[in-house]
Amino acid sequence: MVPLKAVALPTAAWVAFSVIWLAASALGIPRGFDGRTMTLTEATAVASHADVARLLRSGADPNAPARLRAHLVRNNETTMTPLEAATGAIRTGPVQMLLDHGAKIDETNYPVLWCGARARNNEDMIRFLESHRPYKSVIDCHAVRPVW
Repeated sequence: MVPLKAVALPTAAWVAFSVIWLAASALGIPRGFDGRTMTLTEATAVASHADVARLLRSGADPNAPARLRAHLVRNNETTMTPLEAATGAIRTGPVQMLLDHGAKIDETNYPVLWCGARARNNEDMIRFLESHRPYKSVIDCHAVRPVW
């Protein structure tokens, strides 16, 4: 026969956790567990196609730098563009979606993206970037702002 404590304690703990979770949800605490607080940069970094699409539909600028919370890609919080986040996170999935919604790969950000992809050994992104290369000159990654 199973002791009453063995059944009652886990059940009571689950009920208490559920009540606290529901109360916190009703108060809007914490919102960090859903995609509503995610920036386009963060959605791109974690390759969340649904969140990228939702944010682009709601008017997010695919070229604007935004917050990237700590521990999504890097250990510390930083600010970067969605394309830079995709490069650093080795996520090429949402990149075409960003370009379809106006993200630009030009002579200003191409070296940053290419050198970032090279630093992360992101061969898929390098191939993708090569197909969108705005010019054919040699890139010196030592002279480029590092993303990673």
